[in-house]
Amino acid sequence: MTTGTSAAAGRGTLPAPRLPARHLPWLGPLPAFHRDPVALLRTAREQVGNTFAFPLLGQEIVFVCGPEAHAEVFEADETVLSPREAYRFMAPVFGRGIGYDATPEEMDAQIAPIRPVLGSRNLDAYARVMEAEVRAQVARWPAEGEIDLLAELNRMTVAIATRCLIGEEFHRRMGPELPRLYHELESGIRLAGMLSPKAPIPAFRRRDRARAAIADAIGEVIAERRGRRPGGGPAGLPGHPSDAAREQDMLAVLLAARTPDGQPLPDHIVTGILIGMIFAGQHTSAVLATWTGVLLMRHPEYVPRLRAEQDELWETGSRLGTRILHRMELLGNCVREAERLHPPLILLMRKALRDTTIRGHRVPAGSLVMVSPAVAHRMPEVFRDPDRFDPSRYGAGRTEHHRPYGLIGFGGGKHRCIGLAFAYLQVKTVWSVLLRAVDLRPARSAYAPDYSTFVPAPTAPCTVRHRKRSAGAS
Repeated sequence: MTTGTSAAAGRGTLPAPRLPARHLPWLGPLPAFHRDPVALLRTAREQVGNTFAFPLLGQEIVFVCGPEAHAEVFEADETVLSPREAYRFMAPVFGRGIGYDATPEEMDAQIAPIRPVLGSRNLDAYARVMEAEVRAQVARWPAEGEIDLLAELNRMTVAIATRCLIGEEFHRRMGPELPRLYHELESGIRLAGMLSPKAPIPAFRRRDRARAAIADAIGEVIAERRGRRPGGGPAGLPGHPSDAAREQDMLAVLLAARTPDGQPLPDHIVTGILIGMIFAGQHTSAVLATWTGVLLMRHPEYVPRLRAEQDELWETGSRLGTRILHRMELLGNCVREAERLHPPLILLMRKALRDTTIRGHRVPAGSLVMVSPAVAHRMPEVFRDPDRFDPSRYGAGRTEHHRPYGLIGFGGGKHRCIGLAFAYLQVKTVWSVLLRAVDLRPARSAYAPDYSTFVPAPTAPCTVRHRKRSAGAS
């Protein structure tokens, strides 16, 4: 753990090597970083090493790579390497005083009540909602033709997340508007936001309008539930997993939560937590599911094996559940390999509040420490033949992902995504249904990542050809 004082941190250490100065001092390699940050960082690592520094829009960046360096970053004391200060640009999405705009203690208190909602005891009920929603969406597709796979999976994951975590009232209230609104929220997370989240650019204005519309709808549902159940206690939802006494959606749990002085959480805090949780999880799930599909289309030799696994474990006509999904090892390994090759989060950051060291290199106070899962996942020292799609690397005898802080597509340490189990369950459910329901073929020669946002999906439109399969097709 990195906890040294400024004087101790600087003693006997060397500064991080700098990238060759082929750029303006203040701007840094901005055009190349904006165009393809992964290519820039990966090439620099190959040329300079696992630790290097460069300026970017006036901000000193210290990039580090490798499991040992990741451990130092993710396990560092937050008074030394602060995620809060690095992600302040997310405040317009989550809201003031929510998530990274709160103190670490406040953030922990906000997250604590909702951890059980994403825990194993609720996942089986959520799997039923997931299966039903995917089937409903696919039923709307024509028998064959072309679809935008990313747009379709985005619609599915928005519907799943809102139904499972906020409730049917909100899902019905927002209807088909929700995917567009969440897309506008996500598209407002750009490089410019790292410097000025309130800059007057169109993407930020759309982000703010979308957030206001979602917040208004959540506020109406909160008012209705508080009216039905005075004091903010949870209310049951007909037809929703939270009907059972032990199963509650996230909104119900937040309405039942109390501040240290025994008061209900303020509505704006409840709203912000819900927006933050849905935002953080929904788009990453949609992107991971899309890349899983793209990779399976590139490697169709895996599809018959995946369908055989489905036939063996999931009896036709039976309900899909967590027990069955957990046994789908090949599907799980394909999803994990999609996470490795195309991680939803390509940049993870911390702000250095004090002088410190990482892997023996000085990190001055004020620096932005940057880790890239997209670069780290292609390290041949960690993953053999790293550019190859190889789900068998996670099987018995290899288990390359078991190296601590080797696979970091959803972060690591204390701030690793708390909804990871939910996300994996969702992606496996989506593809369990799709593998049985449709045949997919690529409609383009290549599907390149879109690096205009921090969660890069294939560049839109992600067009694929589909044909619905007959019942009982193998």
